[in-house]
Amino acid sequence: VMKGNKAVLLIVVIVLVALATIVYTITSFYQNNETQNGYSQSIEGTVAKIDDARILVIKGKEAAELEGQTEEEMLEGVSEAIWFSLSIDQLKIVQEMDSVRITYSKVSESFPGQSSANSVKNISDETK
Repeated sequence: VMKGNKAVLLIVVIVLVALATIVYTITSFYQNNETQNGYSQSIEGTVAKIDDARILVIKGKEAAELEGQTEEEMLEGVSEAIWFSLSIDQLKIVQEMDSVRITYSKVSESFPGQSSANSVKNISDETK
């Protein structure tokens, strides 16, 4: 009877090890795969506009230069501007004219670009 139990135990251990290996391989593939990360990029800029669950982040212009301007005026002479879709939690930490650092993966080729934010950090306090 003991030999049967040992065989069952051995099979269970082998199956668990195999499953753990498969899970590890798949997760490390996704973490290291460029298309999954899309080479996480980041932008630091000013939240020029908030529209529903989207924010327009403009790099290279301070809040003082953007306030009271139309979207067209805001975008004049700017090299980088992206509309980011944010989650509800991400929206809670930003207001118009805040300085932010946003990481993202893919961005559309339009101008301003469009993307989803992976992470949002309000850096207004750091820059003052």
